[in-house]
Formats: sequence, C-alpha cells, structure tokens
Amino acid sequence: MSSTGQPVPDTVAFEDAGTRSAWVAERRRVRICLALWTVLWLGGLIALSVLDGYGVIGLSDVKWSGRRGRGAGNLLGFIGGMSLLGYFFVICYHVMLLRFLKRIRRVLEAHPWRPVSAVQRLPRKKDVGVPVRLRMEDGGEWTRDLSTRGARPRRQWPEALEQGAWHAGDLERTGVLALPGGGRPMEISVRGGVIVYAARADRGSAPDRPRGSA
Repeated sequence: MSSTGQPVPDTVAFEDAGTRSAWVAERRRVRICLALWTVLWLGGLIALSVLDGYGVIGLSDVKWSGRRGRGAGNLLGFIGGMSLLGYFFVICYHVMLLRFLKRIRRVLEAHPWRPVSAVQRLPRKKDVGVPVRLRMEDGGEWTRDLSTRGARPRRQWPEALEQGAWHAGDLERTGVLALPGGGRPMEISVRGGVIVYAARADRGSAPDRPRGSA
C-alpha cells in the first residue's frame, strides 16, 4: 500500500488497467491532434485553390520572374509551399510525441510501480522544464534537483503530485512518474549526467525549498 492510500500493483506497471488506459488516452490525443492538423492543412489548400480558380482572391495572378528571367512563380504556389513546410514540422513534432510515448511504454512493460511519498516543485530555473524533487519514503531525504520537460503544452501543475506519486523504472537512468492509480505518465531520463524528467510540462507556483537542502 502506498503512502497515498492507493494500492501499488504487484505486476509490471503496464498490466495495471488504469496505467494502460492513461497511456492509450495520451496516444489517442496525439493521433487526433495530427489528424485535425492534416484536415486543416488539406482544407485550407483546397479552399485557396477553389477561391483562386473562381477569381475570388486571385493569388495566382500575383507573379514574379525567377533569376535572369528564368522560371516564374506566383503567390498561390508560394503559400502552398510554405504551408507544406509548416505541415512537415507538425508531422515531425507529433512523430516525436509518439516516440516519446513508445519509450514510456517500454519502461512500463518492464518495471513495476513503486510509491513516491511526495513530489516537490522548485522555483523555475533557466531550463526547458519544471524543476522538482522526489521523496521516496515518508520522512526520507529529498532527491537531488530534477527537471520535468513537457510532451504536451504546459498546463496547471497537478498539485496532487505533492501528496504522492508512483514511479517505475530506474531513478538514475530512465523511468516513469504518474499520479497514484496510473495517471498520465511522465518519462524520466538522464542526460549528460543530469537527471531530466521528460513529462507533461505543467505550470503553477512552486513550494519553498526545504531549509538546509543543497
């Protein structure tokens, strides 16, 4: 039984129904977002082409010559090319998120959950993520400063984490952190000798650091 009152499963983390459902929901969200961006991109291009074809906006009428008069271009083609470039970056971003979730699943399939007594958010530093510390046992020592990075847009910091969490994997290498019961998973990794928590980045005020801590 964890300090939060939630029983910790005695199997690997991904076999827990709540954990698996949370992971599937995160993957579904990423796929839906990519599908919506695709529909928006295709719809925008089709709309511009139709309006231009009927002479409503006349983007193809705005033309220019290439270098030394070679070749030619028009505004409609330029907009189409730039939108294609933007859509390419959108695809790369969402593929990165799917790979992120795949790494999380590998950890959850190989390790069981273990309870974390508390998670403390620290004042923000010059970092892409949110700095935190963990206390694995009641009355135990806080870990060294860690950092949370987000795989989704920053949102309100889940204050419930400060009352306890679940951790799977190796704290010094790669792991996963989630709310008790298997909430949205957060990846934990080590980069250049510094522990980095790659997670759903969140916002919120940070508690004061404990006195006498490093």
